Amino acid sequence: MDCDSIPPFALFRQTGTVIVRVKMESSPRRGPPAGQLVHRPTACERCSRTRLISQYSDCDSDFVEKCRPYRPSSARSRYVKVCATVCLLLLAGLPAQCSAAPRNMERTRRAADAQENELWANPCDYNTEQTNSKSPLSYSPKLVKNVALQARNLLRTTAEYKDKFALKLHSYDSYERLLQEWTEYEWLRKFPGFVEDVLPKGKTLNKPIPEEKMNELMGHIEDVLPPMYKGLKMVLAGLHGIDREVFNDNIVADASLKENINHTMHNVRGVLCLFSEVMKSFKLEILPLPNEELPSFKAEDKLTVALLIYRDTLNYLDYLAQVFQKMYDSKVTPKA
Repeated sequence: MDCDSIPPFALFRQTGTVIVRVKMESSPRRGPPAGQLVHRPTACERCSRTRLISQYSDCDSDFVEKCRPYRPSSARSRYVKVCATVCLLLLAGLPAQCSAAPRNMERTRRAADAQENELWANPCDYNTEQTNSKSPLSYSPKLVKNVALQARNLLRTTAEYKDKFALKLHSYDSYERLLQEWTEYEWLRKFPGFVEDVLPKGKTLNKPIPEEKMNELMGHIEDVLPPMYKGLKMVLAGLHGIDREVFNDNIVADASLKENINHTMHNVRGVLCLFSEVMKSFKLEILPLPNEELPSFKAEDKLTVALLIYRDTLNYLDYLAQVFQKMYDSKVTPKA
């Protein structure tokens, strides 16, 4: 076959490689004139694909292979070189930043865990300018009286839907009958920083603390108020968790009960605001409730946790009303 008559199909490469072997046949040719040098085309130059593109193309004939070894695409080669250069620069010039990235992520996570939700960190919704411009709050018996009144009113409205709460979450027609199954389980009392006077062991709904115990409590009330304030924060965080984890996940699809819980949550925040005014007037430390200490709904049954939070909310509001009423009746004032 003449090298100039390569079949057309051989000019188009598919996925596989078409190997074209050029068969050289000798034929009688007239020699060149004497004394004249004639350029004889090489096999590379005679290849049809070479002539179509350039003498440096990648013709697949055996002759071209001998003339020009295969080299990778120049564009791909430049891409590999750029990538290698960037990697070397990163490895050589940024070791501190690269090694610090995991530490920065861990530091960010810890900082987030140490932060406090605005719902209970700033229950009165004061902005920074208002807080800095306000003069120190002076104590007044009316401050503790307001806490007692609001806690008692909120206890009444929260208890109004206790049977509906028991029915919708646990299919019991009576809250008292449901509660008999959970008397040995604790929620508020098991959190960090809890002390006995925050919510005494024998305190249950509508069962007041004995008078002698309350008189003893008044003797060191300033030591108890900071953890009690944090305890009310925990109650607010628990109600916030019920609203978010139980109702928003459609575990309980009851719009009216969700509205009841949401209403209680915002009113507990109002009691917390009044409590914070008492704390400031007594010049007492306000303990934070960081995110890492928040009640978890993931490790246990959410409906069980919701019941324990609701139960301790009622008990704690009842206890707060009694304590602050006793402070008002005993005319407790900040120590000099």
